[in-house]
Amino acid sequence: MFATAPAVTTLIRMTQAPSSAKLARVRTVAQDAMRGARWWTLLDLEKTLRADAEFWRDLWAPSLAIAAHKVGLKHARAKLDEAIGAGFHQTDLFEPELSAAFGADPDWAEVLERAKANVPAPPLRITAWPQPAAAAPLRLDRIEAHRESQLTTRLPRPAAGAWQTARDLLAWTSARWRHANARINTGDALDVLEQVANGARYSCVEYSIVLAQGLNALKIPARRVWLRRGDYHDGVGQGHAVAEAWIDDLDRWVLLDGQHGAYWADEDGRPLSLPELQARERPAKPVHVGPRRAIQDPGLWWAYFAHASVTGAAWAPDGYVPLFQDGQVLPTERLLRDAAEAYPCLSDVAIGVTAQGGAPAVRIRPEHPYAIGGTWNGDPITAPPKAPADRRFTRELDRRPGEHKAEVAALTPYGPLASRELRWTAA
Repeated sequence: MFATAPAVTTLIRMTQAPSSAKLARVRTVAQDAMRGARWWTLLDLEKTLRADAEFWRDLWAPSLAIAAHKVGLKHARAKLDEAIGAGFHQTDLFEPELSAAFGADPDWAEVLERAKANVPAPPLRITAWPQPAAAAPLRLDRIEAHRESQLTTRLPRPAAGAWQTARDLLAWTSARWRHANARINTGDALDVLEQVANGARYSCVEYSIVLAQGLNALKIPARRVWLRRGDYHDGVGQGHAVAEAWIDDLDRWVLLDGQHGAYWADEDGRPLSLPELQARERPAKPVHVGPRRAIQDPGLWWAYFAHASVTGAAWAPDGYVPLFQDGQVLPTERLLRDAAEAYPCLSDVAIGVTAQGGAPAVRIRPEHPYAIGGTWNGDPITAPPKAPADRRFTRELDRRPGEHKAEVAALTPYGPLASRELRWTAA
């Protein structure tokens, strides 16, 4: 029995392309002859098998060399040498039959090396690509989808940039009502705004709801934040609710206080994220954009940064206390040790590989939840009007010989995000 017949015939079935009926019949007869060790039948098919350009070099020539050896023909190895001269290299498909037939030849080691040297360079190799850092799943604070358009009509029109849009909405939110300790208990941003229009006044919690859900309605990723003082499990006034947003044009998360119409900045005026604020040894400066009176005692408010949680996650390096001042449970979907795990970089992209028009292409897979496409060396990736939406993220790779690179980025309604480098080589 020809030991390699099952592997070879399986490969033929996997790769066989449409062919003439005659060639298909000959292939079947050849496969059956290999299975049944009918070597003369296989050898009698040589003329027709030579015309099988798809399989002659890689399958039929080595198979006929083995068949010729089995029946004791002189120069049995000639067809194997012919195949290797034409580029054959998959000797492992025909082991142990090849070595049993020709392994005693004095130049056999050289033959195998010649075959090995036939392996061509890959026509295309992606050598460097971006990969997002590991992070907990991102949970945003969004109003229900069927109510989002109603909320959008109540909000200020978005500006050209995400940061200006966020500042405008922060100022607008802080001006909707004067702070009071009343709570709406249930409801979303629309409910809050409707009750405010009827004269209601609410706490910091409702400012955070309107701000976070409003930002998401304007395609700025945002979530609510709960800040707590050091010993928040006892006493009064131990918590404060704010929001945070990923700002495309700043390429960072920024903490936003809807009640005070403020964000916090470092000594150079750079807006800060919650983890940056928690890591500071001294208070940062609050920057006010709304009509509310400036925070009179920054140190008092600074104490609220001792502990924090966000929509979907909480972190507590020294252990999480799940009870608040009045005994209520502080739920969280995911407990983390490191705040960094709750802060994915939303300008990150992953790279997928796909086919476009039968050619190799890469697909940009953004981390940003509101990405509308991708950019390639600064230019938006275009697609025909009726093409699937994912075509706006897909680009065919240049296959001209040489080294290639591209700067790829996600595209949002506010423009392209920070780019990442992709490299590949073509033979």
